[in-house]
Amino acid sequence: MCIAATGAGTVICLRDPNSVLYNVLMPLFRNYLDPEVAHKLSITALKLGIAPVDYSVDPPVIQSRLKDVVFFNPIGMAAGYDKQVEVPLQILRMGFGFVEVGTVLPLPQEGNPKPVMFRLHDSKALINCCGFNSVGLEVAKARLKRVRKKQASDPLTKDFMIGVSVGKNRTGDILADTVNAVKGVAPYADYIAINVSSPNTPNLRDNQKREPLIAVISAARSALEIVNTEIKSKGAEFNNTTKKVPLLLIKISPDVSRQELEDIADISLTHHVDGIIATNTTITRDNVVPSDLKTAGNPKGGLSGRPLKTMSKKIVYDLYELTEGKIPIIACGGISTAQDALEMIEAGASLCQIYTALVYEGPGIPSRMKNGLADLLMKKGYLNVSEAIGAEHRRRKPTPASQTPAKTQVESTKK
Repeated sequence: MCIAATGAGTVICLRDPNSVLYNVLMPLFRNYLDPEVAHKLSITALKLGIAPVDYSVDPPVIQSRLKDVVFFNPIGMAAGYDKQVEVPLQILRMGFGFVEVGTVLPLPQEGNPKPVMFRLHDSKALINCCGFNSVGLEVAKARLKRVRKKQASDPLTKDFMIGVSVGKNRTGDILADTVNAVKGVAPYADYIAINVSSPNTPNLRDNQKREPLIAVISAARSALEIVNTEIKSKGAEFNNTTKKVPLLLIKISPDVSRQELEDIADISLTHHVDGIIATNTTITRDNVVPSDLKTAGNPKGGLSGRPLKTMSKKIVYDLYELTEGKIPIIACGGISTAQDALEMIEAGASLCQIYTALVYEGPGIPSRMKNGLADLLMKKGYLNVSEAIGAEHRRRKPTPASQTPAKTQVESTKK
């Protein structure tokens, strides 16, 4: 009986985002568990309900938007954690404002030979060369359908967004795979992010260049129109949170050239992209502690975590400037504190995503970040996230008083 009581007490403690138990468990996991084993264990824990649940109402000051879609808080889980659409609702319950699952591929695909994940402890970074391991579209669709059914009756998550990252199979055709993947997940996604920037699929990044990118975006947009027509013809509606056609986003690399970035901005404007995720992982090793690379064996793959922050923030800043703030940006890369999130927002981001930070800061981080962001916004005099978006640009180029937009309060909406 004592053992049972102790076990129950431990589970209850682990459901608290601020539990001190995580201060003990997380270093043990990082130091003694293989990264892939730790990842699988965390997914299992979420499935079993042995994970934090944030019951708090998100402060109205941190509400944000992507086009006309309201996000109760701007801190989201990046693609790559829940690749196989196993625990999106459990992730949302941790305190995230949205979650992106995938990357989902048309056909099932094994990843690259193991090992594929490496921790860089002193740098607070990861290197991964997973290679788009995926259960495939049919399994992902079935799971998304079940998730949406559960979400509809879950008061903690029913109003929150689920995005889906889609990509191509290793030997697939980028246009055909994009069309198939978009058609498959569109009924269930609040947004679809086309991943043309993973460094672990040969030649995938070439699709960030002007002509290939135009072709990919056009193919995806056509696929969405087909799905929309089919759903309307049946008198049905999208089985997602918004009940609308999902927004179409692209996810880009931090390693693009200036010319490529200018092309991406221009194409996004002219081809009506709804948002840009900036950025994916980098193949560079800038800002990494040299001993970390030596210990890890200097592996190939994409680098994420703290060393990526400077690169990602510059891409966010430049994209906002190039698009004149007309294309919403989701910042991703090196974000691990509320201050990091605010800096990305002031550089031009509407939303932020994290992943690697969970490894080093623990599962209470979304709750801490969103509350910390609320405090920072209020301390700096912002009434809402919208006022903070792109503020760094306005500080550098002061707007005449007569042209300064009036402050508006984002309408408060509770969970």
